[in-house]
Amino acid sequence: MTRILPLACAAWLLALFTAAPHAQTVDQKQIHKNLSLFTTSDNCIACHNMLVTPQGEDVSIGASWRSTMMANSGRDPYWQAGVRRETIDHPTHAAAIQDECAECHMPMATQISRASGGKGEVFAHLPLNKPNDKDPLQPFAADSISCTVCHQISDERLGTRESFNGEFVMKPTPPDGTRVIFGPFQIDAGRKTIMRSVTGFVQAQGAHIQQSELCATCHTLITQAFSPTGQVIGSIVEQANFQEWQHSDYSKGDAPQSCQSCHMPEVRGATRVASVLGDFRDGLHRHLFVGGNAFVVRMLNRYRADLGSTAQSSEFEATAKATIRQLQEARAARGCT
Repeated sequence: MTRILPLACAAWLLALFTAAPHAQTVDQKQIHKNLSLFTTSDNCIACHNMLVTPQGEDVSIGASWRSTMMANSGRDPYWQAGVRRETIDHPTHAAAIQDECAECHMPMATQISRASGGKGEVFAHLPLNKPNDKDPLQPFAADSISCTVCHQISDERLGTRESFNGEFVMKPTPPDGTRVIFGPFQIDAGRKTIMRSVTGFVQAQGAHIQQSELCATCHTLITQAFSPTGQVIGSIVEQANFQEWQHSDYSKGDAPQSCQSCHMPEVRGATRVASVLGDFRDGLHRHLFVGGNAFVVRMLNRYRADLGSTAQSSEFEATAKATIRQLQEARAARGCT
């Protein structure tokens, strides 16, 4: 491990500074107009941290999320190097490659750019540890798969081929400018007013937020394959996590389990969902997003200053250990050796 990490990061640095594509030109007025499509996680964490279960466990949403792969998908050096490699191999498709890859790894910046007449970019926003006042999208790129990405996805066409590759649908902005945030709970008018005054978003109950089809929008990727000369020669199923789940035992039976059941385990007992006038509710899910990639989590930890991460070292290590623990326990539960 001690040798692999420096080698991996050397490859990342080489990829980062070799043959960087030029940034596109997009109307900055349109960019600034569309920044309100999202807000960064710091505006959400203010009220959704300091959450404690009846047993005394800290289940703060922001503190749990910020050390996950979801919160660092745009900072992931392995992914950045992979995108650079593809753009070097297929320079005539560099813009399309960045757009497709940023669609799920830097979704807020990509959606804002597209709404402004541009495409998603990766390298124009780097390095993420050095704020760039000339790039209004950089904070959104750095915030990766943030709160207002998943919670703005509507139920429109979920589970269909049209929704894959990050092609989820968000509700249009209404005339009053207040965008909708979906959650699993019904919220009273008073608490809606609080959130709207702080963030500019208003809550709406949406059962689809707990369905695997929502995760499938980015965890199903069917991409094009190019020849050495840049010709499209076919398609590749790069990720099929949703389809694998559909054909697994987890999706079947009297008590099927969704992606969220394992990767966002439910809290036991009524717990406040917000630290400011939050109701005690059953059914809060931990925002741990524990997957199977402890290696990159620890890489993010080791180089967190260079990558501009906001998570603490102890939080990254806790996520890495939780990842390993889940892999071991899941294998044991299924009788794997």
